[in-house]
Amino acid sequence: MLSATLPTLSADEIDDLLYLARTNAHQDLAAGIEAIAQAESLPTTGIISATVDPDTGNSLLHMAAANGCIDTLDCLIPSSSSSSSTPLNPNLPNKSGNTPLHWAALNGQLAAVKRLVSAGVDPTVRNHAGHDAVYEAERSGKDGVARWLLSEGEGLERGVQRSGGDAEEEVEEEEARELATNKDGEQKDGEGVKDVQNGVADMRMKESGG
Repeated sequence: MLSATLPTLSADEIDDLLYLARTNAHQDLAAGIEAIAQAESLPTTGIISATVDPDTGNSLLHMAAANGCIDTLDCLIPSSSSSSSTPLNPNLPNKSGNTPLHWAALNGQLAAVKRLVSAGVDPTVRNHAGHDAVYEAERSGKDGVARWLLSEGEGLERGVQRSGGDAEEEVEEEEARELATNKDGEQKDGEGVKDVQNGVADMRMKESGG
């Protein structure tokens, strides 16, 4: 299994790499990935694939896509075509079923959407609420992204019916938007990605009555 070949990164390593992806610090990100890869004697693709927030399932690609960080996407995506035994999966969903493309579409990041699709991302993938990237773009008013996806993608549908009980999905969408509007990490006393995600986890607990 693919997961058995991945290294276990520390919480600090994951947080640092996710933050660099979110802020488009692609040179520092590449250097950080390379340093960990050398220390673990593993290919960089293994480090990229292993950098996933354990609470949300968000990957480096989710962070870069949500913020339209094209330089970071270019840094990450070419590794998916390598001959490594641990290639990057650009369709990997987070725990809500959202792929990096869902987040790019939701935030109107057209350049990121195009880059992901050109890398082979499947635009027909639906999240746990049954929504594809076109739906997420339309419901957030990103009509330019929706039109482009509809013109380029096959099997995409307009107006997927929204089911009830979408409180958790709305929290997930708010997280994607918040990460995209606070690139400098100034909120949460500068603690970066982890504090934002902890806040989302707290909101989810309140929604469930926990």
